[in-house]
Amino acid sequence: MSASDRRTASSRTSSSADATDPGRRAFLAATLAALASAFAGCGAPAPVTKPATPEPPLAVPSLDGLLPLAGLRWVVLVHPHEITSIPWLVPFVGTVISEARFNRFAKGTAVDLRRTPEAVVASYATNEGDATVEILRHTSDTRAVERAFRDRLSGGATRAVDRPDLVRVSGKIGRGAHAFAAIGPDVVCFQQAGSIQRGPCRIASLFARGALSRATRAFADPSLRALAERLGPAPARAFALGPFEGELARGARGLLAAATAIGAAARPSAREGILLSIAVAGDFSRTGEAASEELAASWRDLAQGSFGRLLGLDVPATAPLPTHAPDAVAIAVELDPKKLAKGLADATSNEIDQIMR
Repeated sequence: MSASDRRTASSRTSSSADATDPGRRAFLAATLAALASAFAGCGAPAPVTKPATPEPPLAVPSLDGLLPLAGLRWVVLVHPHEITSIPWLVPFVGTVISEARFNRFAKGTAVDLRRTPEAVVASYATNEGDATVEILRHTSDTRAVERAFRDRLSGGATRAVDRPDLVRVSGKIGRGAHAFAAIGPDVVCFQQAGSIQRGPCRIASLFARGALSRATRAFADPSLRALAERLGPAPARAFALGPFEGELARGARGLLAAATAIGAAARPSAREGILLSIAVAGDFSRTGEAASEELAASWRDLAQGSFGRLLGLDVPATAPLPTHAPDAVAIAVELDPKKLAKGLADATSNEIDQIMR
């Protein structure tokens, strides 16, 4: 065999070995597959990974919707900016709460109550003791409000970010437990005493997130809801939930013993007075007229007492007007704002000073 024939035979043998070797075949297949994939993808758009959909911002339509019913004792709902926007009321507000107190509160909390659209204060009875919660719709920088709260803490500070627009802070101020929550862009919650983990401020933040769907909110209570509808919207309203026991049950000449709730509303009148409405909820389907007369008599008792005289209840601008319905008895009276403000200032000066620190 010639040299040329031997080279040809050798080449054929090598090619045959290459084609039959399993490792080489696998390598060749993988290479061809990669090339085919690359060529097939030429000109095709790269796959796009969609970003996660952000949660919608937290919105709180009404502050009373953040209040749980369980353990509620009383609640006050106020629209401070509405009150301070009525020119003839401003001097009387200043009599009760001075500008210096408003300024001191704003400095300590970063919230100016005079510009606050809506505020709620409520008291709760809990297994860990009584707790008070204040929920404000503010016009301040939320971070500044949180920072002001943290600056007041004396120890045990903790901070939790449930979501970017829901931050909770807790700790001690003196010996008492305090909690704070920034809810959405314009709502903050403060709690004094009670349970931090299960208290009203924590529940308010859960309500805001849409959690606790089975928990009952305060104004889902039939008596409170009926009283709120009866009194209507007002710059200041207050409610207390029954049953009333002990000394309270003997109030209003015994009417409160059978009452399920009591409510009051104050609003400016057309004659620049304060129109005060008080309603007692309960079953008065058979005793409405007599109960209405008892309510009017109990008002006279209050007005003629030392506290009533202090507030000017004994010299109203109009005579008290009692009314009744199957589910409530009520009384409406117009008061002199000057005498009322002076009396409130004298009666509550120390308490207001503590609150406005």
